[in-house]
Amino acid sequence: MIEKPRGRFSITLEATIWNVLPVPGRPWVIVEERNDNARLVSVSAINYENETLVWKTNSLAETWWINLVRVTPDQVHLKIFENTSNPDKTYWQILAMESGEDIQETPKIETKHTNEAIYPFQYLAGEADFETIKTFLTRQLNVLPILGVEYTEYVDFVFISYYFGSPGMFNNNLACFKSTGELLWQEEIGTNLKGIGVNTFFLVANQVFFVKNKTELVTFGIV
Repeated sequence: MIEKPRGRFSITLEATIWNVLPVPGRPWVIVEERNDNARLVSVSAINYENETLVWKTNSLAETWWINLVRVTPDQVHLKIFENTSNPDKTYWQILAMESGEDIQETPKIETKHTNEAIYPFQYLAGEADFETIKTFLTRQLNVLPILGVEYTEYVDFVFISYYFGSPGMFNNNLACFKSTGELLWQEEIGTNLKGIGVNTFFLVANQVFFVKNKTELVTFGIV
């Protein structure tokens, strides 16, 4: 490998990281954690530039049937499911971006929300694009990807998240290549997996973000 990640920052949280959304106009991300044993959801704001936890709240209107849906520069939008047998019956809880405190407002939908992030395309085994990427990875890394891959191009880089191993014990690696094909770096981001994930990484503001082994949020600069 010929290049090291720049300005690496990681933080290990207490429970499984379920969703991570960047905040428009700030070097922040909002993180949804889910504790399966306690059936408890918490939401955090993390400043990845200053490497600090800005706020964290466990005092949500619903402890489990709630999801982080989107963020705007000023608000965090959480969707609560009133009836678990009818996913259409929902309402909103809105948190203030600055403090994480509950605010009694109708969701303010702005043009600037989570669309700033660039997410990878997923290709499953058997699809033509998967076979093309599989051939490339086998040639460049001497590995045999299985199940599926996630792929995106950004500036002069190519990012590929791929799986290998045996059933019930899959490993997930994230690799970064130059657009000319040379490997720059790769990192193991999951082990002993039973299946594959979606959006195992994303890019925003010249940073790459990924969750390692379900509880560690990692980011670093790429240009």
